[in-house]
Amino acid sequence: MLDVALILAAAGCWMGASLLALVARREDRWGLALGVLGSLLALAGAVHALLGGPPSRLDLAFWRFPARLEVDALSAAFLLPLHLVAGLGAIYGTEYWPLATKGSGRSLRFFYGTLVAAMTLLFLARQGLLFLMAWEAMAISAFFLVETEHERPEVRKAGWVYLACTHTGTLLLTAMVVLLARRLGGLLWVPLPAATPQALDAWILVLALLGFGFKAGLLPLHFWLPPAHASSPSHVSAILSAVMLKTGIYGLLRISGLLPGIPRGLGGSLLALGALTAVYGVGNALAQRDYKRLLAYSSVENLGIIAMGIGLGWTGRAIHDPWLMALGFGAALFHVWNHATFKGLLFLGAGSVLHATGTRDMEALGGLGQRMPRTLLLLAPAILAVAALPPFNAFLSEWVLYRGLFASLAQGYPWSGGLALVALALTGGLAAVAFARFFGTVFLGTARSDAADHAHDPGRSMRTPMAILAGLCLALGLASPLLLPLLGRAAGGAGLTEPGLLGRGLGHDLRLLTALEALLLVLAGLGLAWLRRKPAAAERPPTWDCGYAAPTARMQYTGSSFADPWAALLPGRSVRMRRLKALFPNPHALHLEVQDAVGEGLVAPWFARLAARAQRLRRLQPGYLSVYVLYVLIALLAVFLWPLLQVRIFG
Repeated sequence: MLDVALILAAAGCWMGASLLALVARREDRWGLALGVLGSLLALAGAVHALLGGPPSRLDLAFWRFPARLEVDALSAAFLLPLHLVAGLGAIYGTEYWPLATKGSGRSLRFFYGTLVAAMTLLFLARQGLLFLMAWEAMAISAFFLVETEHERPEVRKAGWVYLACTHTGTLLLTAMVVLLARRLGGLLWVPLPAATPQALDAWILVLALLGFGFKAGLLPLHFWLPPAHASSPSHVSAILSAVMLKTGIYGLLRISGLLPGIPRGLGGSLLALGALTAVYGVGNALAQRDYKRLLAYSSVENLGIIAMGIGLGWTGRAIHDPWLMALGFGAALFHVWNHATFKGLLFLGAGSVLHATGTRDMEALGGLGQRMPRTLLLLAPAILAVAALPPFNAFLSEWVLYRGLFASLAQGYPWSGGLALVALALTGGLAAVAFARFFGTVFLGTARSDAADHAHDPGRSMRTPMAILAGLCLALGLASPLLLPLLGRAAGGAGLTEPGLLGRGLGHDLRLLTALEALLLVLAGLGLAWLRRKPAAAERPPTWDCGYAAPTARMQYTGSSFADPWAALLPGRSVRMRRLKALFPNPHALHLEVQDAVGEGLVAPWFARLAARAQRLRRLQPGYLSVYVLYVLIALLAVFLWPLLQVRIFG
């Protein structure tokens, strides 16, 4: 009961903070303190549940239906990143988007608080109607956050695309809740005892995969994600990417844990879908000029990696292999934590760059490492982590997934396991290239436009949350052996029958890996210290300039030219570059543009054709009241005639 009370108090604190933002006349310090207090309370309850506390529950009546709020280890595993990123984002937002910002400051603070409270209740809900209400509150709050700068046409379009997609997903989840209530014998979500799986289980899981797949951004349901995350304020993008996308992952784990088994083939299908999502996401990230869209597509990639872990765990449940379950679910949950830390940091760092330069175009930047050295230092751990390089956290969660994929090959799943192995290796390489491009184009070289001339590091309230997340990117990697028991307990909510198996099977290997990583870190630190103490030469000759005595910024590589060879196979890629024909040609330029093959290539044209045909129905709206009254009379006449026709036809 204690954990539920703490986390409900946290949700109440965030709702109170959102209401205070509406009445505050200046910067709302009390509201900020209330929100941070709520996050601390929720973190305390979640840590207690993860450390082995018994599930804490509260039974109540909801619209005359029995309902339940419960905190178990699986809920706690998602409450941790939610309240970590939410609390740090609230502190960051006081400088990045002050309350006094004309037309948007108050609404942003209000809906930020309601989003956190709604997701908190979502992770506690153990009843179908309560879950759907929390889900809808989360979706509506996120819509208004995406629409913060609604005066811009591209923001309005991104918001409405998101709203259409999230409500399509909600319709699918409503059907899932109905079928699940029939399967469980009621709306309460209580795991079924060991029993023979039924055909209804497959339909429930397929609807869950479609409905939660919209929120998680799995291919081909991802197309709302890049414009929505790019259009939001950066600390909002951080919580959307680090946490809200994971509500889809939580839903898949929770619903599958209620059922007695997983149909054969569904795990392999999700494994293959996750592999395709990861490759598609990182390929599109590589070709983006807008660095916030790059980070959004990187989230698609990482959600694909997490989906591979869930598919592996489902495969283990289907063949009753606890070791495969432990590796799959453990890798997925570990990557949920890791992605929340490094992607939250990357979006906050992107916000610092945007706050200092006013542009999201990488081609207009360059040389920011000299003007924003603290931002560069704080972003470096996230850039190394997203590329899955040791000793940072994502390297180890992907290593656990590799172990599971090799184990699946030994269990006779060569096609899905082999495809996922190739996809995971390719994804890691392309992610390193994509973020080398991001780092080099934005922070190295010289400024390509006036946008970078007056860039400077942000203030302390923006730097402190970034520093905490940067430290966690390293700490989660080095402390991974200590996290294995926690991940095993959390995976128990997804159907893992032996929670301690993960620690026993991987503990020795992870301790050896982290010891090597710690040694690597010490050697790197000693090398840097030696370089700093080395006396500089009195005079150094100038670097050979290859005959160019006066280099300009145009002589640098651009992000587009760097990415063009890698993006050549992407669907939706278009290149405009005239060939050089004259002996002394005029200046030419390369313009690389990549459209989303699903959203902009398939869905948008189809909806445009549908809208054009729907315009024909406007003839029914002539603007005369008498015509509308006639429509009402015709409708009433049809209502009265329908029973008579039924009696005549069927009676």
